[in-house]
Amino acid sequence: MKKRILPILFVFLMVFSSTAYAASPRVAQVVPGISFSGTTATCTVFIAAEQMTDDIDAVIKLWEGSRCIETWKRSSVGDLAFSGEASVTRGKTYKLTVDVTLEGKALPEFSIEGTCP
Repeated sequence: MKKRILPILFVFLMVFSSTAYAASPRVAQVVPGISFSGTTATCTVFIAAEQMTDDIDAVIKLWEGSRCIETWKRSSVGDLAFSGEASVTRGKTYKLTVDVTLEGKALPEFSIEGTCP
């Protein structure tokens, strides 16, 4: 009788035991860039989601100090490649910020700065 109880108990535990796994947060690789040619700033952003089915929404802004001089909004699935231009002034420093929402969840802001030569 004892020989039968242990295997039955083992099978019972295997069938009714479950492990709960927390859903891992989705992440994206975000690469902003800014370059200058004369008085034109070229702003680039590449976003690659962890899964190719993830929805990506991005708000890209170019700042001169505390003043936003250009805003772009883009959406895509899986990855997003963006390039935009804006007029700038020589000698001034500009900041490009990227606010990304991945599958409806906001990620921390990404940014890069550059000075127009």
